[in-house]
Amino acid sequence: MTKDEQVFLHHMNDIASRSYYEGRPCFSDFMSMYEQDLLLKHQDDILKDTGAEGLFLSGGYPHAERVLAAFGAFEPEGWPALWLHITPAYPKFSAVPGHRDYLGSILGLGLKREKIGDILVQDDGAWIYVRRETSDFILEELKQVGRTIVRIQAEDLPEAYRMPRFSVSRKTVSSVRLDTIIAAAYGLSRSKAVQCITDGEVFINGRMITGNSHAVKSGDVISVRHKGKFVFVDLQNKSKKNKCIIEIRKYV
Repeated sequence: MTKDEQVFLHHMNDIASRSYYEGRPCFSDFMSMYEQDLLLKHQDDILKDTGAEGLFLSGGYPHAERVLAAFGAFEPEGWPALWLHITPAYPKFSAVPGHRDYLGSILGLGLKREKIGDILVQDDGAWIYVRRETSDFILEELKQVGRTIVRIQAEDLPEAYRMPRFSVSRKTVSSVRLDTIIAAAYGLSRSKAVQCITDGEVFINGRMITGNSHAVKSGDVISVRHKGKFVFVDLQNKSKKNKCIIEIRKYV
């Protein structure tokens, strides 16, 4: 275990202990998928060592990539994060910012990445999930995203955005090995797909996978750092060349 991993787990242990001794839920900041995987692998030990009542993870909507951890008895009304809706102030004269633009503009205010959850970019703006203690600061200070002047307000995420949207494509592959599926999904060479896996950039259903020959199952949600995530569907069919026909459902 690396020093960074030890520091992270020690911090999670401290949060769980505080929850037990104070008799209330206590929360982490937003965690990356790597941190989530590490926490889930050690959750039993943490709960046993600290006496905390339980562990709950949420990122504000189903399938969130960045989530908060809550230790102790969970109470929805005490959840320490909310959604901010960012829209162009002058839509007719505005460029359409991308995910990197929104994230860069917020971090440019001096905030740390762990205070920011998922960013859902839409044609007319973006929804950003943030810690409550940073929301007032963002509401006051964020005036521009890229070259686009913006307006921002706290709003509940509409139900329509809570359900995932997909871009669907069909591929033919020689097998359902993980490296083959990653290469097909993102148009990578096999060697590049293997590198992504061995570098710890690939997660299946929230768990890091470092074996390139791992057999992917239909319905698995696969995330590749810096590239996105998709649902793998095995159509249980063969092409004329006896290759597997699969479906890639990329989150958009």
